[in-house]
Amino acid sequence: MEAYHQIVDSIIHSSHQLSPFLVVGILILAGFTGGWLARFLKLPHVTGNILGGVIIGPACLGLIGSHDQLHDLQPLSTFAMSLVAVSIGGHLSYRRIHNSLRRIISISIFEVGFAFGVVMLSARIFGMDWPTTCLLAAISVSTAPATTIALIREMRAKGPFVKTLISAVALNNIFCILIFVMMRTFVAAYFESGETAGKVDDALILSAYHLLGALILGFSAGWISKALVSRPKFHDFTTILLAIMLLDGMAAYLQLSPLLVNLFFGVFLGNSSESAEKQLTTLAPLEPVLYVCFFTLAGVSLHLDAMLAVGVLALIYVGARVLGKSIGAALGGIAGKCMPRIWQNMAFALYPQSGIAIGLVILLSSDAHIPDAIKQSVSAIILAGVTIAEIVGPFCTKAALVRSGEANRDRQRLVEFLAEEFITVDLKALDKWDAIRQLVAFLMRTHRVEHIAQEELYQSVVDREKDMSTAMGRGIAIPHGHIEKGPAIQGVMGICRGGIDFDAPDGGPVKLIMLIVTPKDKKDMHLKVLSSLSAMVSDEAIRTRLMAAISPEDAMEIIESKEARDYNYFLE
Repeated sequence: MEAYHQIVDSIIHSSHQLSPFLVVGILILAGFTGGWLARFLKLPHVTGNILGGVIIGPACLGLIGSHDQLHDLQPLSTFAMSLVAVSIGGHLSYRRIHNSLRRIISISIFEVGFAFGVVMLSARIFGMDWPTTCLLAAISVSTAPATTIALIREMRAKGPFVKTLISAVALNNIFCILIFVMMRTFVAAYFESGETAGKVDDALILSAYHLLGALILGFSAGWISKALVSRPKFHDFTTILLAIMLLDGMAAYLQLSPLLVNLFFGVFLGNSSESAEKQLTTLAPLEPVLYVCFFTLAGVSLHLDAMLAVGVLALIYVGARVLGKSIGAALGGIAGKCMPRIWQNMAFALYPQSGIAIGLVILLSSDAHIPDAIKQSVSAIILAGVTIAEIVGPFCTKAALVRSGEANRDRQRLVEFLAEEFITVDLKALDKWDAIRQLVAFLMRTHRVEHIAQEELYQSVVDREKDMSTAMGRGIAIPHGHIEKGPAIQGVMGICRGGIDFDAPDGGPVKLIMLIVTPKDKKDMHLKVLSSLSAMVSDEAIRTRLMAAISPEDAMEIIESKEARDYNYFLE
């Protein structure tokens, strides 16, 4: 009988200290259930995951939510955020964003600056002290990268808006971490010595350490990973998994941000060789489960009590942050001369705020130089703001993706290379051979053409051109060459406003040149692509608008128009 009571007592005691494996299992079940209900109710999956976490958390059933349980699962959350950071960093590839840098940088700087400024001004107007104001303003800059990536994948969105959004979120989080480091240094110096003027150098040095340290560590890991996966005996999945784990550990040891370190790791992979870039997708099988765990855990961690405790202050913070990001994104988009559909929807997509904000709050709580009252006040307001942002934010991001017109476009098209990053609108050439040479060089910079030298590719196109001119008349030419092997048909578009003599049948100058490079095993698809391109540019309305395009973004809008979709259709 005594043994029976011992077993019962042991079971009762263990129910309050669940195994981490059981906790993860509960998280996954709750997250998938919430996601299923969200799909049924036509809500964002992220929202369903978060609500599933709220239900099993301390606010409802209380199955999960003790301090020990959440602490045990912190590595899981950190790894999920690191995976997101690697993915986002991979999107900062030069060949993807080279001709959209102006709008990306403009939107990022303006929305960061206005979010910081409006939150700071609002906090001071409503009577908050300046140390609290500085810290709140710094953290308000952050945008949730995990929520953004998850919703883009859920909506199967693709296009200039999505590219701008992902890049802006990456830069946003870099700026946020650096600004927070500087503000925390100023506030800590004030309470430590009573002055901040002499600490500007310290703040700049510490910010430089965070930026350069993360860059060096991330790039070093990327270089090593690239070297390893080029050898057959090293498995891509194992290499990238081990790299992220080591980077998280090294970042913690060196007191760097794991998010920033892994972001630079992704940047290196995205701008390196084809084999290195492929590593960005090797952990794709793990992503659904990791994302579900992350967002469900975010739901468990939501501080509904904190939201009630600082209700008015939290609403002021959220309202000021939303206003700042809205004004900044709009002005940044206008200054960056991007299409209205991009700057009009960008602000809505930047509202979510979660992982990085919570991470900065945890980092703040460990600073012994800042008074507990300040840390508690900032933590309560930020956590309440995160709660609101994570419940409302996904709806706003989903609406932005739909309104931008890019939802459900992440599908293979017949002419896949007709994307903004593969278009140049300021082609100036002496003759058609010079035009071909410039377009071949442009293609080599923007595509992964690693199986042939630039001069060899140029000669292939020239040999075909010498057999018969590829000019079609009406200002159009489609020169093309072949390579031994490659992942797909690749190409670029050049717009030459002055016109070039291309030996056209009608004798007129060519203003629209589309260069195509086809692997030898894709000859059947090559004929379909040629036929589609010819039909599209033979449409007088499309052709005239393309020749008058003032930017690659403008040309992309024409290619994505309803008139062109019948020619460049989805293969699914």
